[in-house]
Amino acid sequence: MKMTKISGYSFAMMALLAVCGGASAAGVACPAASAVKQAGTSNAGTQQEETDYVATESGKTWKGSVSAYDEQNVDLKTLSAGKASTANAKGLVACDYFNGATATLRLTMDTSNAGAPAK
Repeated sequence: MKMTKISGYSFAMMALLAVCGGASAAGVACPAASAVKQAGTSNAGTQQEETDYVATESGKTWKGSVSAYDEQNVDLKTLSAGKASTANAKGLVACDYFNGATATLRLTMDTSNAGAPAK
């Protein structure tokens, strides 16, 4: 009997998060794929080397990185944007970008601090 009660609370919590998550991503549009620019390299020469990307849309800065291993999959000329979605309950919104059917880049923005890029 207690399991059912806990499951009921869990279901209610998931529903609440889904509603709140949708609300924080609502009204946030992904930057156009043409706005995505390569911004440099992080951790150069290490196993954690990444290529950094940035885009600015309506005064908001979005940031993302791709590992050196996956970098060859990102083609800025054919990149297309998906829909903004909430990545977590703390106001982090993500936009996935695609080359064909494959998501190759994710840019994020922190909506809890208006205009601040995600860390």
